Amino acid sequence: MVNVNKVLVCVDLTPVSLKALEWAKDIARRYGSELVVYHEMEDVYTMLKVSSSFGIPSAPDLKENAEKNVKDRLKPLLKDFEGSYRLVIDAKGKVVDRLPEIVEDEKPDLTVITHDYERDIPRLNSQILVIK
Repeated sequence: MVNVNKVLVCVDLTPVSLKALEWAKDIARRYGSELVVYHEMEDVYTMLKVSSSFGIPSAPDLKENAEKNVKDRLKPLLKDFEGSYRLVIDAKGKVVDRLPEIVEDEKPDLTVITHDYERDIPRLNSQILVIK
């Protein structure tokens, strides 16, 4: 029997990533796994980086408001999931750089990604399910 204690899914709120979320929820439900939903706020990261580069202050609550917006969009998508889940919402870089770090930190038994991140598979220390 295969043990799948933790499933990580990378969600950028595109239609294909929401499909990946559905797959991840189904697998986590079947195995009684913890579900970790990862979202990187690349746009917020870029805005913060650019504003600091030019010495222009960004809105003090930019990151907090963006994170709340993401949570507000994700929580309804998870209301039918009866298991344990966590949201990991960051604004620390680009997904291409951050996803391997998140996988390393979380150590999931399975990582669900969209075809957009297939190029990163060699850098992910996890079993991978790619959704197209």
